[in-house]
Amino acid sequence: MPRARYLAALFFVWTSIFASACASEPGAAPGAVDGGPEGDAGAAVDAGDAGAAVGDAAADANDRPDARDDILGTLSGTCGVIAAELAKPTPAFVENTLSFAAGEQYAKPYLTPGGQTLFDAANAGGSSTESEVMSFEVLHHCDGATLLKTETQIKYEAPDAGSNAITDILVEIAGQKVGVSVTRAYKPANLGYTDADAVTLLTKKLEGVNRSSERVLPADKWVKQVLHVFAATDAQEAAVRRVWPTLDAALRADTVVVLTRTTGGGFVYCDPDPALGSECP
Repeated sequence: MPRARYLAALFFVWTSIFASACASEPGAAPGAVDGGPEGDAGAAVDAGDAGAAVGDAAADANDRPDARDDILGTLSGTCGVIAAELAKPTPAFVENTLSFAAGEQYAKPYLTPGGQTLFDAANAGGSSTESEVMSFEVLHHCDGATLLKTETQIKYEAPDAGSNAITDILVEIAGQKVGVSVTRAYKPANLGYTDADAVTLLTKKLEGVNRSSERVLPADKWVKQVLHVFAATDAQEAAVRRVWPTLDAALRADTVVVLTRTTGGGFVYCDPDPALGSECP
């Protein structure tokens, strides 16, 4: 066979084979490079959108009131010292300030789980729900308190001839049971607040603390009690501070008194609740 014809035949065979190979991959576009399994990596671009969606969801969760893990209002002053006092046989006096601003809301979604339980719980009488809720919120924020029992759940010995005083809340701090009694050093501003008023209040409440500690049943027995006093004015705060060290040692016993001065917290003292950021009228 002449050389030219041989080369032509060889070229024809080669081009036929190449054309057949291309025809066997009908999905392949001319000039396209097959990425194989890594071709799916192109879809990974959508992962950026997915990540953004997760981030948006997390941001939305943080914006929800029930995701808040902080105290309602702004707390300043002494905080986180009660655990160190539990083993001491002596009393203690702690002061702090809790400030509320316009726009904040005293509402269940803005409270801790323990605060929410107290928000809904019936108490043994009176209009002290707000102060008891905020007492727990302060102790939770400062001392990691967890709620064990509400006022009506704590068990005591049967009534006798003595006072049947009870405490308001049973909490756990640093693995120990702690009783919490809550009160308000408050009178309308036009009536003033004297040292004699503070003596009367603290004497009554500390007697109740000591009596409830005697009566509580072993299953709920606490190692110590906290008397949490809320004060709405400088005069009320100062009177409590002056009077406490003058009280009889047996009356003060080993109780930890927490004095919290509120500002903009009229809802703790008067009913109906004024807006946060304002005082009682």
